Amino acid sequence: MVATVTALGAAQSTVHYFERDGYYARNDPEHRRASFWHGRAAAALRLRGHVRPKRFEEVLAGFVPHTGIRLGRKRDGAHQHRPGLDLTLSAPKSVSLEALVFGERRVVRAHDAAVRETLDWVEAELLQTRGYDPATGRRPRVRADGMVAAGFRHLTSRNQDPQLHTHCVIANMTRNEDGEWRSLETTRVHRNEKLIGAYYRNALARRLQSLGYAIAPTRIGRVPGFEIAGYERALLDAFSGRRREILTWLEAHGLAYTPALTRTAALATRRRKEDIGLGVLIPRWRARAHALGLGRSAAAARPPRPLDPETERRAARVRVPPPDLPANVIRNRKRVVGSRRSPSERQSRSRIGV
Repeated sequence: MVATVTALGAAQSTVHYFERDGYYARNDPEHRRASFWHGRAAAALRLRGHVRPKRFEEVLAGFVPHTGIRLGRKRDGAHQHRPGLDLTLSAPKSVSLEALVFGERRVVRAHDAAVRETLDWVEAELLQTRGYDPATGRRPRVRADGMVAAGFRHLTSRNQDPQLHTHCVIANMTRNEDGEWRSLETTRVHRNEKLIGAYYRNALARRLQSLGYAIAPTRIGRVPGFEIAGYERALLDAFSGRRREILTWLEAHGLAYTPALTRTAALATRRRKEDIGLGVLIPRWRARAHALGLGRSAAAARPPRPLDPETERRAARVRVPPPDLPANVIRNRKRVVGSRRSPSERQSRSRIGV
């Protein structure tokens, strides 16, 4: 799955999850550098730089920094507040290999920029809260003014394969058009999971093309995707242990490859992640590829080059469809999805140690 949207549990358990799985280990500065705050509402609350556990937990518990406001409600003497959503954006396997096994830091920066652009698009097009209509007493969905998101970039799968992905924790906190702090209405984000994935995938593809990489279209079931051209299928499969586990589980249970069933299979085969440093993993990955006699073709191994004018013109014509397209239209339309907007790329200051 390129993008998944999952409702979070309690604030404390969410913070513990990220600590336990190494997304910002207490004594690991490398993981802390890979975290960030994002969104207009986050900027308004002076949330910037790297994510610290204490502030992160407060935000997920509904405390609006520097305001004295706590979102949520009291019920039976206990405060209730849903923490928010985990939007996870995962790079294709060839992108992970290019970045981590073959050491192209620019590819990591391209992923980081595509993640931020996707969050900007979700903030502008999908983020909602509840309004109030005094004439009817109803609370319709209305556009929200700003996102509070904490991002955590990670580099491995649970099988310790190279897997570049970012968890974007969208806090249940925003403003309405009058500037009042409110909780989110998340239906539209959940319903557009596929479209969010398409937006990220094409934002990433455009950035890779601008670095000179050729892109080869792929398809897993009904889901279109891409890989960097020139990567052998055997190399991609050799470093896709989690995908093999999921496909094996689905086949054993006689189930089709669909987003819902894939999520079920992922949970059924999930194991606790070990936090092993890149200093150990990268030599291990390179040794495995060498032992298998696998590598990139000459096309993939060539230094990145600028786009030719015709390819650049074609990339510029790519557009994202409106976010309200029905899921079946999005799924069945044969297209390449791109960006309607071109916000300036932000230079990533994160380091990955490769």
